[in-house]
Amino acid sequence: MNKAASFHVLLVEPANLLRRTVSLTLRDLGSAEVTEAATYPTAQQMCDQRRFDGVVVALEWPQPSDAHRGLTLIQQIRSGECACPASIPIAVLVESCNAELIGLLRSCGVSRILIKPFRVRDVIDTIDSMKEQARS
Repeated sequence: MNKAASFHVLLVEPANLLRRTVSLTLRDLGSAEVTEAATYPTAQQMCDQRRFDGVVVALEWPQPSDAHRGLTLIQQIRSGECACPASIPIAVLVESCNAELIGLLRSCGVSRILIKPFRVRDVIDTIDSMKEQARS
């Protein structure tokens, strides 16, 4: 079994170019096996049906009124409503971050915040960190 196949990540990012770039980079480096979701309802269905080792989810802040957004998905995972363990490592992708959002993400057990635009190295480091967190 190769290294990528042993760590399964769900990547939830509506922006096609960014999602594909991150996904292909992780796959090419053998960092993770990536499942992509362009929409939050699709991500929710995937989380209901499959177990993942880590989740990277784009988050809009302030949160829109649509209930199928990133923060709702994170809260559903943490409350055990998904096939993934509630303790799964979760990273978020955001345009900007303030103290209120940091506090909210901490309360949800988010392990990493990546502010767009980020470097590819940041994503690789995030996945490596998730692997370490999942092992412990």
